[in-house]
Amino acid sequence: MVKKYQLICMTFDGEYITERPEFESIEDAWEYSNDLGSKWFFFPFHFVIKDKTIRDTPDQLRYFNNKRIKTIVKIFNQLSKYPEMEGADIDTFMFTLVDRITELSIPK
Repeated sequence: MVKKYQLICMTFDGEYITERPEFESIEDAWEYSNDLGSKWFFFPFHFVIKDKTIRDTPDQLRYFNNKRIKTIVKIFNQLSKYPEMEGADIDTFMFTLVDRITELSIPK
């Protein structure tokens, strides 16, 4: 059986849900993502996965391609606990994530 792509939707603290449909291609997963409506508000970060590994990301987060989901969950959770992230919007969170990625990627 060939494993297909899936879409996960993640919160600021790394909690995520896996969307039910499976997709033949990365492009199909992104097309589905674009039609999720209000889910963007509650789970603003979307990633295409295959076999528990991130296979595609939004452009700003390309660093996460080919990383394991559990690694990304830890990074998001770690950043969400920074005092300056309290009440942050998606843009502030994402730009801080990009700026501090090496600091956040160091195993603790």
